[in-house]
Amino acid sequence: MRKPMAAILLLAGILLGSLAGCHHEEGDKDKDQDDAHKKRALSPPKEPGKRPQGMQALTVKKGAAQPFTKADVVAYFKTHNLALSSGPMNQIKVQSLEFITSAEVTKRLQGASTGLKDEEPIGFVTLTGLFMFSEPPKAKPVVFTRAYAAFDAVSGNLLMDGSLDRAAEQPGGTLK
Repeated sequence: MRKPMAAILLLAGILLGSLAGCHHEEGDKDKDQDDAHKKRALSPPKEPGKRPQGMQALTVKKGAAQPFTKADVVAYFKTHNLALSSGPMNQIKVQSLEFITSAEVTKRLQGASTGLKDEEPIGFVTLTGLFMFSEPPKAKPVVFTRAYAAFDAVSGNLLMDGSLDRAAEQPGGTLK
């Protein structure tokens, strides 16, 4: 009778020891999680940031007076809409193309930065048409009649686009 009792006590001791060990590891995990969520000061980057790439869009003509033309931009918008816009592409009209500095783009867009150095050239395009944006799903779309696109004059890539002015929709739901 002593041998079965000793075996039961030994088994109970092993079981309790393993449970205590598991709980101890969980405690260490909680400590590690606390350390992972602890606020820490970050060091600033040691290298300069990479130049924004944007989305491939226009082909730049090397050595030409202008890297791309208004006709190039018109051709681009025949096959591309503004990001997140569900407006009809066939109504997009290119109003103007200007080559200005990144600093001037930031000024026109009330502080929105291209990510490029202030002196770098941008092809700034103003557009007219119906630009409809609707987020979240099932929300009533907000309609704009003017928009912009900013192309990197060095690479031809589209850096940013968006609406200009106020929404064209009146509170009663009619367009201006």
